Amino acid sequence: MATAHTMAKPISAAENRRARKKNLIPVWDGKEYQRHDQGERLIQVCEIHGPEWVRRYSRWSIRLGCSLTDEPGEVSYFMNMGNNRKSPRVGRHSNYYKAWTLTNGGPPRKGEGMDPAIFLGKFFRARIEDCGKDSNDKDKINEEVYSHITELRELVSP
Repeated sequence: MATAHTMAKPISAAENRRARKKNLIPVWDGKEYQRHDQGERLIQVCEIHGPEWVRRYSRWSIRLGCSLTDEPGEVSYFMNMGNNRKSPRVGRHSNYYKAWTLTNGGPPRKGEGMDPAIFLGKFFRARIEDCGKDSNDKDKINEEVYSHITELRELVSP
């Protein structure tokens, strides 16, 4: 007599896909942004995400992922990098230009690449505020509010 194990037929890839489609429960796999006390805080840049083209806003964006130094937690600094689809661009008055110039110790020379890797591992005094508005400038519900960096104020350690 054959056992169930020996009689079991392997599931094909197509059958597996059909089985998954029957149970259409969405699963959140996006980044979770935390909420922290607002004000000037000491942070360390530990990751860079981007630059990437954000189709929804038709612009380039970069995110610096930062660790707080006075308590466990992470906070992000989002910066726009222009709306030219071909490549990211920064202007003299952009947040990226200001942050990069602060980190570099001076402005870039003409033709110099402004590599975001310059931020990695650096410590800054940063202004942290709650992000209470959505992309349509409407108030977020309290559970959706998160903290983000609005300005790098001082390079603490090169």
